[in-house]
Amino acid sequence: MMPLWNTFLDWLDPYRKGPLCWHYGWKGILFIAAGTGGMYLWYVGPYHCPLAGILWLFTIGIHEAGHPIFQFISGGNFVLTIWGGTLTELGVPLAAFFYFLRKGREIQADVCLLLLAIACYSVGQYSGCRLDPVISLLNAGPETLPDWDYMHKWLGTEGYEWHFRHTFYALSAFLSALGTYLLAAHFWSWNNPDGHNYNEDDDGHDRFFTRG
Repeated sequence: MMPLWNTFLDWLDPYRKGPLCWHYGWKGILFIAAGTGGMYLWYVGPYHCPLAGILWLFTIGIHEAGHPIFQFISGGNFVLTIWGGTLTELGVPLAAFFYFLRKGREIQADVCLLLLAIACYSVGQYSGCRLDPVISLLNAGPETLPDWDYMHKWLGTEGYEWHFRHTFYALSAFLSALGTYLLAAHFWSWNNPDGHNYNEDDDGHDRFFTRG
């Protein structure tokens, strides 16, 4: 089993710097767990950060670009055109994450994790759009239906909008916490290549990040 796992890691993360290879320690696990819970509560709570709207514009731009791309690739197939927005929105940061991970550029990969978290939040918002009294659609006419109205029908998941929304919210919250921790940890590791402490002892208790 281990040779198979190592072969998989050799392909996915040859430099062993990604989230599957980092040694988190109890502090890292606690940070990610608390961060995930905090972000999820923020998503479902009444307060919103104006910066989130700016970041959302970035990911929704990728989403909108996906529709004509898939329309062109599929020769105008309506189903693939509709699916293309969501697939591109999630696929672009995910593909960029794998690209940078395989190149050993861990900090860039961490940023892509954060962009993927934003995309998951956006998908969660629109997968549950029937739950909202008012929704905003880009490039839409008065008769335009949201993508997820079609997609829920095709998937047979009508009535499960709440579950889809909160699943993507939870995934976004986890990726936000994980990406934030890894970005800080990789920056710390890059800035401290010998893994030194910030004081003169060698017990390592003053380290928040464990060397990967």
